[in-house]
Amino acid sequence: MIKLNVWFTSFSGKRIQAGELIVSEPDSQGRLQGQFRYHPEYLSSSFAIPLDPLQLALSSSVFDANRPKSGVHSVFEDSLPDDWGRKIMVRRYMLERNEQRVPYFLRLLGGNGLGALSYEDGNTTLPANESIDQCHLVTLQELAQQFEENPVTVEKEIALLFQAGSSPGGARPKALVKDNNREYLAKFPSIRDQFAVVALEAAAMEIAQLAGLNVAETKRVPCGQKDALLVKRFDINESGGRNHVISMQTLLNAEGYYNAGYRDMAQVLRQVSDKPQEDILQLYKQLVLNVLLGNTDDHLKNFCMMYNGKEWRLTPAFDIVPNIGLNQEHVLHINNSYQPPDRATLIQEAGFFLLKGKGLIEESIESVLHGALQWRQVFHKHGVPENDIAVLGKDIEQRIKRIVSP
Repeated sequence: MIKLNVWFTSFSGKRIQAGELIVSEPDSQGRLQGQFRYHPEYLSSSFAIPLDPLQLALSSSVFDANRPKSGVHSVFEDSLPDDWGRKIMVRRYMLERNEQRVPYFLRLLGGNGLGALSYEDGNTTLPANESIDQCHLVTLQELAQQFEENPVTVEKEIALLFQAGSSPGGARPKALVKDNNREYLAKFPSIRDQFAVVALEAAAMEIAQLAGLNVAETKRVPCGQKDALLVKRFDINESGGRNHVISMQTLLNAEGYYNAGYRDMAQVLRQVSDKPQEDILQLYKQLVLNVLLGNTDDHLKNFCMMYNGKEWRLTPAFDIVPNIGLNQEHVLHINNSYQPPDRATLIQEAGFFLLKGKGLIEESIESVLHGALQWRQVFHKHGVPENDIAVLGKDIEQRIKRIVSP
């Protein structure tokens, strides 16, 4: 049995034990049974919030996880990295196969996850924040490439990568860095890239800003002979405290190969957001932008809610990348279809967002189009190679043609 204390760091930086996780050892079929309950001190504190506003209400009850694969509620798994970070953790701690389970990862993650939650088993001290100074960026990029090429390679300095790379999510190489007391997620090129993904993401994020979206602050910086993309962390606030972040995948209780669409997220915003109309409009604009740029990897973990000390809001947009997978279908359906929609379909879908007035819908589409139509200039600005522009530009132009008003 694994027992973990769950700690919560408030907006102001105060830490308090939020509750306790207990997960059984796996049964003969590998299934895990887990439970969570809030700590009484947390329930009586002035800044207590439900860690999952839809599934973990503030209560002294014991909450069964009902997730036999992980053994914990999905909000706790949100703290963990996905493919890249978990591979780093497996290598760093030399985990055996039976130790590569969510409760073990949480224990080892300690206080280095993204968001406001941290974990300890009562026998260990939480490790300090493991962001690395930006001056090590080139070394981190080289080590990330070395790790991609041969994860079993052991070098003395690879400890630097372990220190900076255990937390970030996603499948691509990345690390946590800091510069002048500002915390960033550094995203590196992958040895498997078929396109200049760093430049493309930097360009896509600027286009999103031009389109009127609230986006995470990003900057493309030289990294040796390559570039890296720095994305400012929105889970850390200016006062040094934390913003609690929860994914749409968790809020929708989606597992495995889920069947979900943008309208499902709009429904969550109506339930959770303290300013639903503003957030739903932002979500709709991101839907339109994802369609125009071909951001087909629009899965539920790329959309999150955040508690900023006062209210629940949709986070700034992040992980917007053109169609580097050359996929025809989106991960999330739009008007019950995974195919790129035309303008009429976008307008029809807006009805499920309860946006008031056709004028607002048309205005939203046009504002996003205004940004998307600048794609070629922005791609050139960020140094996207001509071959990438030719291949991806064809896809973007076809998508734009379907949305431009006749």
